[in-house]
Amino acid sequence: MLALFGVAMSLSAQAQISGSSADQISNLMAALSNHSKQPADVLDPTLSSSEREKNLRRFSSPQYELNLVPAEGVPTITGDTASIPVRVHFKGEDGNELDTSATAEFVERNGIWYFSNFNFMSWPAFLIVVLVVSLLVGIGYAATVLVLRSKLVNQGRLGANAVKMFIPVFWPALFRQAR
Repeated sequence: MLALFGVAMSLSAQAQISGSSADQISNLMAALSNHSKQPADVLDPTLSSSEREKNLRRFSSPQYELNLVPAEGVPTITGDTASIPVRVHFKGEDGNELDTSATAEFVERNGIWYFSNFNFMSWPAFLIVVLVVSLLVGIGYAATVLVLRSKLVNQGRLGANAVKMFIPVFWPALFRQAR
């Protein structure tokens, strides 16, 4: 009876240490979110130093708030890799914020799961494109108003057109007047 109890204790201790892959991944996300583990400790140890530095740079703020909430209950595990859609909320004391949906990717090394990267912390490509296009439109608008104003002032026709030059619908007529 004592031997049976010893074997049962040994097996249950091993089960608690290893846990299922899904449990390890959930615990890994929770540990990163609640700061019980440092980002460097949960990142794939086989990454090159430049890749590690690039990924860890996303956590450059000494104080930050991170919440990783799985969008699906169970990660998709294929061999020694896994992924799970997550909702990411990040707020650093340096003013850096992110609130988006992304996919967290994991890799298993010697029976232990790690984040394969922190790409879920990057801005989605769509937002980057929107930001760049918005900046270009704003710069184009400002440049057009300044050129139009300069032409109208040089010809002494700014008066009543001072308000119209800010409205793009009037630009063709104002440019014809300013010739």
